[in-house]
Amino acid sequence: MAICAAQGIRQVVLSPGSRCAPLTLAFARHPEMEVRTIADERSAAFIALGMAQQLKEPVVLVCTSGSAALNYFPAIAEAFFQQIPLLVLTADRPPEWVDQWDGQTIFQEEVYGKHVKKSFRFPDTFAHPDQVRHAHRISNEAILLSRQFPAGPVHLNIPLREPFYPEEGETFQFPKHPPIVTLESSEARLSDGALEKLKSELSSFRRILLVPGQQASNPALLSLIERMAQNQQVIVVADSLSNLQGKGTITLHDHWLGREELHAALAPDLVISFGKSIISKALKLFLRKQDIPHWHIQPDGQAKDTYAGLTRILGSEPLAFLTWLTAHLPPLESDFAQRWQLLEEQVATILPKVLKEVQFGEYPAVNQVLDALPEIGQLHVANSMAIRYVNFLGRRTQEICCNRGTSGIDGSNSTAVGASLISQ
Repeated sequence: MAICAAQGIRQVVLSPGSRCAPLTLAFARHPEMEVRTIADERSAAFIALGMAQQLKEPVVLVCTSGSAALNYFPAIAEAFFQQIPLLVLTADRPPEWVDQWDGQTIFQEEVYGKHVKKSFRFPDTFAHPDQVRHAHRISNEAILLSRQFPAGPVHLNIPLREPFYPEEGETFQFPKHPPIVTLESSEARLSDGALEKLKSELSSFRRILLVPGQQASNPALLSLIERMAQNQQVIVVADSLSNLQGKGTITLHDHWLGREELHAALAPDLVISFGKSIISKALKLFLRKQDIPHWHIQPDGQAKDTYAGLTRILGSEPLAFLTWLTAHLPPLESDFAQRWQLLEEQVATILPKVLKEVQFGEYPAVNQVLDALPEIGQLHVANSMAIRYVNFLGRRTQEICCNRGTSGIDGSNSTAVGASLISQ
C-alpha cells in the first residue's frame, strides 16, 4: 500500500471478504488512498475500468479468494484489449491448501492467462529479509508494467494466512519512504533515415486513406486531423470511437461503403492507420479487399493486421508522425477526394429527412437522444446495435466511450459509473 501511494496510485475498489481482510484494512487505513467498496466483483471490476479509463492511471482492485477472482475476468479482458491499466490484487489460500478440498481454493496463479500483461505470485511469508525485498520488487514491477505502453491489467496473487484481523486497538504503521523504482522513457519517434525513406515512397501515392481506430479524446490530434482533412491532404475515415470526427472527415461511410459497385472508384493506393479497433464492418470489408500498402502507426511496434494487408509498422507516437506527414504529403488526386466527399454530403443531406419520416423505432430513438445531448461531454455507449446506431448517425462532438476491447455486452453501465466517479 505504501509503495502504491509512493508511486502515485490513489484509487482503490474493494470487494471485501475474509481472506482479503488484511489488504482491505491496509488500503482503507492508508491516509492517501481513496477507497470505494463495491460488493459485487463483476461490477467492481468494470467500475475500476471506467475510473482508470479516465485517469489513464492504474486503479487497484482487491477481492477475496476463490470464484471472486473469476468474476473480475470480463473486465480484465476488456482492460487488456483496451489497454487500460489495472492493478488486480486477489487474496489466496496458502499454497499447501490449494486443491485439498478446502473452501474457496481454486487455481488462482495465472488465472487470467494471456489477458493480463503479467501475473505475479506474492511471497506467503516474510520471515526472511529476501522475501520482504522480493515483495517490494514485485510491487514496483507490477505498477510500472501496468503503466508501460501498451498499458493494461497486471495481476498479483497474494497468499494470506490467518489471523486476518488486527487485535483491538492495533494500528497500522506505513513506512514513510518505501523502496520505489521509477521508469524514465521517451516519446517514440522514427529516425531521420526512416523518415527520408518514407518521404521518397510517399511521392508515388495520390489516393491516401487515414483510418484512426478507438482512442481517447486528444485535442491536439483532432486539430491536426481536421487540418489534414480540410486541406484534402488525405481522406480521413473516422468512426465515432476514434474521437477524431472533426471538420472535413468522413463519418457517414456505413451508409454507402457496403455498395460494391462504388468500391473501384473509392479504392485508395495507401492506407495509414493508428489506434485500436473500428466499428464499421463495411469499412473493414472494404479495406480487406484492397491489395495495397497498409502502414500502421504504433509506438511499440506491435501492430495488429486488422485489414489483412499490413505492410509496414511505424514505431512512433501518432501525433509526432502525422505532424511530419502533413509537411511531406503529395496532393491528393482531385477526383478521388471529390468522390468520397460527394457521398458524405449526399447522405448528410438526406439522412435527417429520412429520420423524421421513418416509423419510430430504435434508430430514430437513438437519434433523438443524441440531438438532446449537450455538445460538450462524454457519452458511454453499450455494445452491439447501440454503438452501431451512434456510428451510423455521423459526426459526434462528445467524447465516445464503449467497451470495444472484447465487444462484450456486459459491464457498460458499471464502466460509465466508474467514469462518472472520476470525471466532471
